[in-house]
Amino acid sequence: MKIQTAGTPKVMRNLNEFLILDRMIAGGPQSRAELSRYTGLSKPTVSSAIAHLLERGLVRETGSAGNVQGRKATLVEFNPKCFYIIGAELGGSRLRMALADMNGQICHYKQLPMPEDSLTESAFQECLVQNIEGLLADSGLSWEKISAAAFGIPGVVDPADGVVSELVAPLRGREAALRMANLAQLFPVPVMTENDVNLAALAEYASSGLAASGSLLYFSIGEGTGGGLIIHGEIYRGLGGGAGELANLMLSAGRLEDMLSVDGFLKLAARMVREHHGDAEHVLSAPGVTAEFILDEVRRGEPLALMIIEAYCSLLAEALGSICMVMAPDTVVLGGGLGSHGDVLLHRLEAKLDGQRRKPRLSASGHRDKDVVLGAVQVAVQSAFRHMRNHRNNISL
Repeated sequence: MKIQTAGTPKVMRNLNEFLILDRMIAGGPQSRAELSRYTGLSKPTVSSAIAHLLERGLVRETGSAGNVQGRKATLVEFNPKCFYIIGAELGGSRLRMALADMNGQICHYKQLPMPEDSLTESAFQECLVQNIEGLLADSGLSWEKISAAAFGIPGVVDPADGVVSELVAPLRGREAALRMANLAQLFPVPVMTENDVNLAALAEYASSGLAASGSLLYFSIGEGTGGGLIIHGEIYRGLGGGAGELANLMLSAGRLEDMLSVDGFLKLAARMVREHHGDAEHVLSAPGVTAEFILDEVRRGEPLALMIIEAYCSLLAEALGSICMVMAPDTVVLGGGLGSHGDVLLHRLEAKLDGQRRKPRLSASGHRDKDVVLGAVQVAVQSAFRHMRNHRNNISL
């Protein structure tokens, strides 16, 4: 990139081109005449700018306008394939990555095991870079076509400086490696980091159809528990990024995460099997029974499995009741390995929350294990456009 001196013809051309580009990004396909009317630029100036934008692949021609009389004008639109972004979830056990265009449409998705926890910090970072570059190689792209990257971190991310704390157990000790400033040194593009559940909440908000004034709580229930709160379309991070750390909330039976996580669910199931069947064999007492297996037994109507899910939903309803009395969100979306099973959970929760003074609309994530990645894609796209606009006055793309 070449820095230009203010006032030169090249700078003026860049300003005109970005003005036109901004309009196409905001307004969709338009004719040259429409762009001239909106921007106040002359038709020859608009035509010249569009020719240059077409040459660089930033815009593309797409069909004709529906004018009734005369020659139909060719429409021009922003080309979302001019650049790409990377969105990734650095999970406790899985690395999920997506390559997306500037419209946020995923072009390539990949899931891999996280690098081993025995690796040194530098080896861990090198493995992370290799995996991201593998995603690019699979897509036939180089870093020159990537404009930003965003990473979801399973821990508290301080919005002031990107410092990471309270990581999930498998990644504990990687706080320095995952700090935004250190990740930014690994990649030749602007890098953003955010708490993973916050990103999942952002993805659900974007697809929820909520009004801009609405609020949404994403309640993740899986290997751990956590919450992400969206207010007026923005992530609410709280002091030091600590908003949504729900694990230590106390329920009548104990700590929230101990009761509602996958481990808590399995312990509840084991206890109820012992209480109702003692030493007798039962399908739910077999070694290696998983939460997924129990949920499938619920769907099949197995009596003990139904008792277990009712007891679990009572605990979950208690937690949601306490959370909603404080936060009062319009919508609560359940996600994570357990929470996304809406067909099993939602109607039971609806019944148990009936009569609550502030009862939100309940739903379950429709994105399954892609929620965090989709949120990261959104953040990366926003970062890429922000970078383009911030440098429009003095940088020739």
